[in-house]
Amino acid sequence: MKTRNSALCALGLAAAITLGGAVTAAAQDTTRARSQTRIPVRKDQPVQAPPRVDTVTVTRTDTVVRTRTDTVTVTRVDTVTRIEELPLQPLGTFQFGVGVGAALPTGDWRNVVKDGYDIHAHLGWFPGANVFGLRLDGDYVSMGGRETDCSACPGAKAFQLGLDAVLRFPLDRKSPVNPQIYFLGGGGLTWFQDFTPYKTTEIPPTIVTAGDNTFIVTQNTNIGGAVRVTTAQLSDDSSQQWHWDVGAGIQLGKFFIESKYVAINTENKSSAYVPVRIGYNF
Repeated sequence: MKTRNSALCALGLAAAITLGGAVTAAAQDTTRARSQTRIPVRKDQPVQAPPRVDTVTVTRTDTVVRTRTDTVTVTRVDTVTRIEELPLQPLGTFQFGVGVGAALPTGDWRNVVKDGYDIHAHLGWFPGANVFGLRLDGDYVSMGGRETDCSACPGAKAFQLGLDAVLRFPLDRKSPVNPQIYFLGGGGLTWFQDFTPYKTTEIPPTIVTAGDNTFIVTQNTNIGGAVRVTTAQLSDDSSQQWHWDVGAGIQLGKFFIESKYVAINTENKSSAYVPVRIGYNF
C-alpha cells in the first residue's frame, strides 16, 4: 500500500512541475510576431447580430358556404267599386186606380147606421209629371141600419163624385217601389139612395135628413128608437147633397193605401164618415 501511494504522489508532482515551466516560457517569449492591423471598437454602436432566418409556415383554409333562398310572395287584391247611379223612377202624368175598403160613420150618425163598405175609382192628372195634380173620384158607399134601433130601416146608401187637389212627395225615386206619400182635399156631390134620419145629442136636439131621399116611416113600420119623420117635415126636397173631404195616403209601387174624412152637408147638420181603402193604380 505504501509503495502504491508513493508512486501516485511522484506522478502528481512531476505533472505540476511540467505545467509551471510551460507557463513561464510563454510569458518570457517577447520575440513573438504581433499583428499590425487595428480593429476599431466603438462603444456606442451595437454589435450587429447575424441575420436570422425564420421559416413561417402559413396554412389557411377558407370554407365559404353561400346559401341564398329568395322567397317572393306577391299578393295583389284589386277591389274595384263601381258606383252606378240608379235611374229615377218616373212619377207619372196620368193615373187610373181602383180600390175597396171600409166606410166608418162618425158622430151621431153612427147611432142609426153601422160600419159599411166603400167601392172606389179615380182618375188623376199630374201635368208634366209634377208633384201637384188633380184627381176625379167616384165612390159607392153602403152602410146598413142598426137592428137595435131600427130593424126595418135601410141605413144609408150613396153615390159620390168629387174633385180633389193632390200633392205628392216622393220618398226615394231610385227605389224600385218608388214610395210616395200624398195629401189630398176637395169637394163634390153626394146622391143618397136611402138615408135613415137621426136625432142629434145636442141640446136642443135636431133631426137630420137628406132631402127627398130620406127614409119615410109608414104607420106599420117598426122603427124602435129611430126618428119618425113625415114628408111635411122635409124642408129640403133636393136629391143631392154637396160634401167636402180631406185625407192622405201612401203609394208603394202600384199599390196605395189612403183614408179621408168626408163630411156630407145633410139637412140641419153634416153627416160624416171615414173611408179606409186599399187599391191599385194602373
